[in-house]
Amino acid sequence: MKTDEILVSRAVSQRAHEVSKLKKSQQKQMDNKRVEQPSNAFHQSVAATGDTYIAEALRKVRESKVTHPDALTRISGTWMYNQTITPSGEK
Repeated sequence: MKTDEILVSRAVSQRAHEVSKLKKSQQKQMDNKRVEQPSNAFHQSVAATGDTYIAEALRKVRESKVTHPDALTRISGTWMYNQTITPSGEK
């Protein structure tokens, strides 16, 4: 007879078994999501190419000359990337 074994109640062993089942189930769901992720990304990109509303909106934004004031972009730190290019003498 071994004295190293610890006897646990039935309720404790059932809880441990339920936790084990839950972890296995969650792991299986995560694995399925990882397997399906490339396929989902492909389908999203295909769907995005057919989205004419977004393409038209982006075209209009690119045509627009509306921009943020330089003072505001200096405060937010994006002025270096978005500074207005004006010929010398104009302002």
